[in-house]
This record gives sequence, C-alpha cells and structure tokens, in this order.
Amino acid sequence: MHTFKVTHSANAVLMMWWCFLMVVSGLSAVGEAAAIENAKAIKVEKLLTLIRVSELEAEYDAMTQKYVSEYEQQIRKSIGSTYSNVAGEKKKEIERLIDAFLQDIRKSIGQVESLHDHLKQAYSRSFGEEELDRLIAHYSSPLGEKDAGMKKSAAIEYNKMWTAQFMNQYKARVEKLFQVVAVVARGKGGKQGA
Repeated sequence: MHTFKVTHSANAVLMMWWCFLMVVSGLSAVGEAAAIENAKAIKVEKLLTLIRVSELEAEYDAMTQKYVSEYEQQIRKSIGSTYSNVAGEKKKEIERLIDAFLQDIRKSIGQVESLHDHLKQAYSRSFGEEELDRLIAHYSSPLGEKDAGMKKSAAIEYNKMWTAQFMNQYKARVEKLFQVVAVVARGKGGKQGA
C-alpha cells in the first residue's frame, strides 16, 4: 500500500510537472507569436516611412480640408444669396440648420480611417516578414524612392476623385437642406423676413 502512495504521488508530481511544462510552452508560444507580430509591426512602420505615407496623408488631409471648406462656403453663399431678405428668428434658424449640416459633413469625414492605419493593416495582413524585408529593400533603392514619389502624385489624383464622389454623395442632402431652409424662410405665412 505504501508503494501505491509513492507511485500515485510520483504520478501526481509528473502530471503537475507536465502541466507546468505545457503552460510554460504555451506562454512561450504566445510570447513568441507576440514577438513575431511586434517585429512585423516594426517592419511595416519602416516600410510606411519609406513610402512616405505621412507625406501622402498630410497632402490628402490638406486637400480634403480645402475642398470641404470651399464646399461649405458655396453652401453658405448660395443660401445667403437666395434668402438675403430673411432676418430675425428665421435667419437664426437657417444658420442653425446650415451649421448642423456642415458639422455632420465634418463628422462624416472624421470617421474615415486614416491612410496610415489603413495601409498598416493592409501590409500586415498581406505580407509576411520576408516579403516585408524585400519591400523595405526595394523602397530603400533608387527605384523604390522614385516609386514612393509617384505615390504622392497618385494620392493627389485619388483625392480629386474622392472629393468628386463625396460631393455627389452629399448632393441629395444639400438639396434637402435647401428645401428645409426654404420652408423656414417662408415661415407659416409664406412670407420672407421677420
């Protein structure tokens, strides 16, 4: 009976030791996977630096802000000239409607993922470490530098296309805004002014 306890205890110790090794090896595998992902993330960031993503993003943001600002001015000018005789509470309500509409536009633009984040995820999903190494080598070469410079021109072209699509997307909403403003401007009695 004493032998059984020793064997049983030895088995229990072996089982605990085996569980410990499994946990340690599991933690090691998790740590190793995290280290690989961290190394990959570092390579992706280096690649994004080489392809000048921050320059592309800055150019894109500046152009977007310019177009949105021009769009806002056009809306204000159009409504202002159409309802130049409106005053008082009606004018305040029209201004409130315009401000709410333009704030919604800015909010919509602000919800779009940044170019940097989008490319970071795309490169992380699409390329392994060795492929990232080759891309880094390419963009470190004169040809790669030329390619990165070309991307800035392509980004400007893309921004122009995006802006045109954005304007078309909001066209119906602008028309609706004009309809609501017309109702406010007319008031209940259909007269302008206040």
